Amino acid sequence: TIGTELAPDFTIRKSKLRGVESFGMLCSEKELGLSDDHSGLMELPGDWVPGTPISELFPDDAVIEIELTPDRGDCLSYLGVAREIAARFGLQLKETGRKPVENSADPIESAINVTIDAPDRCPRYMGRLIRGVSIQPSPQWLQNRLSLAGIRPINNVVDITNYMLLHFGQPMHAFDYSRIGKHAIIVRTAGSDRTFRTLDNLDRALIADDLVIADGNGPVALAGIMGGAGSEIADTTSDVFLECAYFEPVGVRKTAKRLGLSTDSSYRFERGVDPDGALIASIDTAAALLAELAGGRVAAGTIDVYPEKLVPARIDVHPSKVSSVLGAPFSADQVISYLQGLQIDCSLKNEDTITCTVPLFRHDITIEEDLIEEVGRCFGYDNIPVADSVTLSLNTKLPEVERITDTIRQALAFCGFHEAVTNSMTSEKKIRQVTPETTPVPILNPLNPEMAFMRTTLAGSLLDITAYNCNRKNGNNRFFEIGTVFDHPSEEEYRERTVVALLIEGNIWGPTWNNEPQKVSYYILKGLIEAFATHLGYAGSTFTKPEHAPRYYGNEVAAVTIGGEITGFAGELSGEIREAFEVKTPVCYAELDITGLLRGSLPVKAYTPLPRYPALERDFSFVMEEQLSTAAVTGAIRKLSDLIEEVYPFDVYRGEKLGTGKKSITFSTRFRSPEKTLTDKDVEDLCETIIATVGKEYGAVLRT
Repeated sequence: TIGTELAPDFTIRKSKLRGVESFGMLCSEKELGLSDDHSGLMELPGDWVPGTPISELFPDDAVIEIELTPDRGDCLSYLGVAREIAARFGLQLKETGRKPVENSADPIESAINVTIDAPDRCPRYMGRLIRGVSIQPSPQWLQNRLSLAGIRPINNVVDITNYMLLHFGQPMHAFDYSRIGKHAIIVRTAGSDRTFRTLDNLDRALIADDLVIADGNGPVALAGIMGGAGSEIADTTSDVFLECAYFEPVGVRKTAKRLGLSTDSSYRFERGVDPDGALIASIDTAAALLAELAGGRVAAGTIDVYPEKLVPARIDVHPSKVSSVLGAPFSADQVISYLQGLQIDCSLKNEDTITCTVPLFRHDITIEEDLIEEVGRCFGYDNIPVADSVTLSLNTKLPEVERITDTIRQALAFCGFHEAVTNSMTSEKKIRQVTPETTPVPILNPLNPEMAFMRTTLAGSLLDITAYNCNRKNGNNRFFEIGTVFDHPSEEEYRERTVVALLIEGNIWGPTWNNEPQKVSYYILKGLIEAFATHLGYAGSTFTKPEHAPRYYGNEVAAVTIGGEITGFAGELSGEIREAFEVKTPVCYAELDITGLLRGSLPVKAYTPLPRYPALERDFSFVMEEQLSTAAVTGAIRKLSDLIEEVYPFDVYRGEKLGTGKKSITFSTRFRSPEKTLTDKDVEDLCETIIATVGKEYGAVLRT
């Protein structure tokens, strides 16, 4: 009527419409603030008296929005919230379930057969049959309650199942009984059924492990998520089969996430529903409401397939530990009082042990600490007194894995590297750029295409960081990262390895007034790796020519072994890979597998006193084949005697005098004895042995 305020800026006024004075306004449900329906004028029941204020017919109601943590699926219902309120204020929780009047002449067992082929995924399945229903709009009170909760009313059958979801937190589904093939329900995995059309008329691609509800002809619903387009309630439906089940949360979550299909049902099943009391109350109450609001007749009996009953967890809680953890004194009677208020059965085993039987709807309570948290919550965290003092032990030993990784970080920081931390997920494009020869591990539900695969190497991540810095004139970078890489060594399994990656770019040092800039090279990287190995406590590192190396390397690349536990590759990256990441300066990169090291321990560093006696040095120039590795010759010489302290190559010569395919390498050899000063005579025989051994094993000739 005139003067009514429908909104802060919308007041009904006297006006003219097509020359006729108007003294009021006919409204839609949306304009009245009752729902989002704006399809037409709201139609009122014929028995309502004209002139009655609308506020009397639709009294004001308060809608309370409650934000829950993901572990409290038991509070996703009116019953769950009421249970918490009763516990908080010491009130008695009311029983709101209803029992239907059954038609004893129509037993449900003769009308439908239910089997569970996947009991691990569906531990319990219940069903009721209601015949002779009349599909029509729900009464206004039910429509109002659903609308206020954000659910659009559809018809009396569907609205009742949605009301049970809100009331008891138990998702339900109503099937048109006449459209259930062979009047059989089978709970099974999809198997060879790879396409399913859901109620929203979209075809969903299934995998063999998805759980479905099937009839005698094929799937009719995605278990716990959404019904199928072939068995939904229609205006012609007369017989309704009600489904009420408990589905294992992880399976529902995997299917819903993979399909990108989140529903009110899946939201609750993913967090865990009550497979006991609420399940029975929901299906009985729904059947009673269908008889009352849809004129149905409830068939006698309930289908209840429960192959192996779920057993409530039994957990001991100790009042002394409750007091210690929460920082306030609690007696056994107090602990029992708080827990029983949450419908957790308690029995006193002894003066400091209470055995608690956790109801099946509390999936979040699995250990004693969970029960202690419940006591603290009921007691009130604000009521716990603030401690005046506390005793803490600061002598905490790090786990061995953390100690090793910290040592690696310190060693690389000592070598001038800066640590980078990057994402373990990457794109298919980047994998093709860096490791096209490797089969990556895909992510089943990627957030976006840039994070669709697990990375196969850290090279791409560090090159991204290098390019970012170089584009901002921050050159001459040294980065390292400790991370995990993944690949598929075979179709049946994937492999996960922990690696440490080192990257140097640009110049190792810049130009000065008396020195030219020194560009990074394989040999610079090799020296840094050797310093890194020494820092960890390893005596030596070996660098050999690899048979196969990752494709992102150029011509200079070596297989690296440190102490037999750390392996990998080191070398200069190819121009092609640098161009792909838009890095114009030279880049050297090493990736070392430390998976084995993290399972063991670092070597114990041994310290020896400084030598008391002087050393003798001799140089040997050997002419050898071009492909012969200097590391092999160095290792052979070192093994000949304990008097040989060090061997290292310091000069290389190639020329026409040597012949094609030949090179001359000069090795400096240091001799020292811990017991006396060596004379020339002491090492003469050893020098002859060196020459003979290298000549015999490698065909190298002493150059004169």
